[in-house]
Amino acid sequence: MKIINTNKSFKFALAGALTLLVSSANASVIEGVGAYTSVGNSGYCPSYCSGSFSSASDGGEGSTQAYSELNEYAYGQAYSSFVSESYMPLLRVETNAAFKKSSSAMAWSVQNFTNTGLETKTIDLDVNLHGSVGNNEEGYAYNYLSASIAIISGTSLQWYPSFGTLIYEIASPIMNPTSIYISDGLDVNIPETISFDVAAGESFYIVSEMRAASQNGYADAWNTLSMSFKDGSDLQAAIQVATAPVSVPEPKTLFLLALCLLAILVKKRDLLA
Repeated sequence: MKIINTNKSFKFALAGALTLLVSSANASVIEGVGAYTSVGNSGYCPSYCSGSFSSASDGGEGSTQAYSELNEYAYGQAYSSFVSESYMPLLRVETNAAFKKSSSAMAWSVQNFTNTGLETKTIDLDVNLHGSVGNNEEGYAYNYLSASIAIISGTSLQWYPSFGTLIYEIASPIMNPTSIYISDGLDVNIPETISFDVAAGESFYIVSEMRAASQNGYADAWNTLSMSFKDGSDLQAAIQVATAPVSVPEPKTLFLLALCLLAILVKKRDLLA
């Protein structure tokens, strides 16, 4: 006869449910984190744009992934997410527009990390903007790629997906705002390192924005804006993305699931008694 330890089984089920609840509660404490994208097209741009416009957006505060694509008057796409394991922001943008057409794309990400170590830690954040920019034909053209990154102390931040407005009008204290650009060239890499100190127990945001814009040309950074810590030990991320997306039940669902598990285990125990 197979003996089932119902007490142990129920404890594991309940512990799992409680762990999910605690993880959900901790994530909700950190404000202002998430992923967002937007794209826009214009049908008439001899130099400045007027006439027909179209736009699309996706994601928002609390989102772990966002993707927008538009192909009406010109082409644009944008992607924002977080790298599994390191949980660093991952941004991609691409635009392409014919003569007298326009396209823009923006990818936005905000992540928060906490120094769980016992000492002040010097953080070196390596950033690399990789992309290609060029013109399609003769005539007026305006094409570029840009990436902007800033570090903000704390665990409370207003969700406002615009780097210039958030950094220079809303948020504080801000450490080392950095912007890098590509205006021409194929497979261009522009590296940058941002260094700052974080005290034990202190939290900080990484705010990152990537933009592409095209008028009579292309701006392709689908090979990403990549970021990495030289030493990421003792840093705990607010948004943690699994390698494969996992559907997490709501707290009410977890409670009902725990009750169902308890009923099943009790019934099995009575049958074996």
